[in-house]
Amino acid sequence: MKDFKKDFPLLENNPGLHYLDNAATTQKPGIVIEAIKRFYEEKNANTHRSIYSLSEQATNMLEDAREKIALLINTNPEEIIFTKNATEGLNNLANSLSAEVKENNNIVVTELEHHSNFVPWQQLAKKKKCEFRVAKYEDVLKDSAEAIKKLVDSNTSIVSFTHMSNVTGKILNVKKIVGMVRKKNKNTIIVVDSCQAAAHLKINAEELGADFICMSAHKFYGPMGIGVLYGRKELLKNINPFLYGGNMISKVTIEKSEWAEPPGKFEAGTIDVAGIIGAAKALEYFHGNYEEIKKDEEALKEKLLGKLREIKGVKVIGHEDKGYGPIVSFTVNRIHPHDLATIADRNNVCIRAGHHCAQPFMAALGVSATSRASLACYNKEEDVDKLIESINQAKKMLG
Repeated sequence: MKDFKKDFPLLENNPGLHYLDNAATTQKPGIVIEAIKRFYEEKNANTHRSIYSLSEQATNMLEDAREKIALLINTNPEEIIFTKNATEGLNNLANSLSAEVKENNNIVVTELEHHSNFVPWQQLAKKKKCEFRVAKYEDVLKDSAEAIKKLVDSNTSIVSFTHMSNVTGKILNVKKIVGMVRKKNKNTIIVVDSCQAAAHLKINAEELGADFICMSAHKFYGPMGIGVLYGRKELLKNINPFLYGGNMISKVTIEKSEWAEPPGKFEAGTIDVAGIIGAAKALEYFHGNYEEIKKDEEALKEKLLGKLREIKGVKVIGHEDKGYGPIVSFTVNRIHPHDLATIADRNNVCIRAGHHCAQPFMAALGVSATSRASLACYNKEEDVDKLIESINQAKKMLG
């Protein structure tokens, strides 16, 4: 196992910390922090607005970062839009696609969705007075493509689904789902929430074939405050902008306004250039170490699952097969997840407890909350051992 921990200053500065809440946010490698710091110390200027050299250099750095991200996810720079996070990207997307939805249409999602990929579509359906269809968890578990396909018909305007569940790590077969949806309705707009997947899988936009893909940089070792939204060029040209203001226009008169070409059309105002540079550096770090990360995470996930299953009263949610990423939710008999998280914190173990912003999924599971341990490249067996020790302590105290 490669020692990735040495690349992450926070972990180096806190040697006793066992950080297992990576599905919420990952730690940041030093090269990302340094890239952000360097921009502010050496190149800070507003972009796309001035002809002086410092501004041009900042603009070049921004566009270089866009090109790097586009290259890494196998698409074109003009199809990469920066938002403040995936939540904003999904909400803005729902607003911009509103004109594409008619009263007799329907919108399809699944019970596995994070609220960010559930509520915007639910509210859009209410606004447009159209049907909101939700694929059941038990159906998705059997065959995600078939579960979504059976809800799609000639009136389906939008299908949106997670690439990897933030609760269980369940991986959906995006390429297969896209293909089956296209066969039933070639005009359906397909949106994929790849927030969790982007930290564990290489995202290939062309291969996946979706119309839009949303990600958050802070999930794949980048800074907070940066979302990456991929959008198919043909659609970006035709849909309305997310926001209005500076940078996103080509011409404004008293009578009317005309929009810039994508991606500028969707990036109103001053965006976080330093953060975008950091995001590109983070994605480059992940892709550069991908094979090692994938191997290490898979091995550690199996050790975690094995040790959890040895404890009486622990129930692991999902993970019946290999179709899961390194995100593990579980319950412990007679111990509330919040109590377990409190006891774990006393041992410097960071885990998530609650409904994970996925209450429809919790309802489908028949629980109000779970404990969740999520792995990243820098986790080691000692982190898993400390979690297991914490669970056993909680059982002695409360079980």
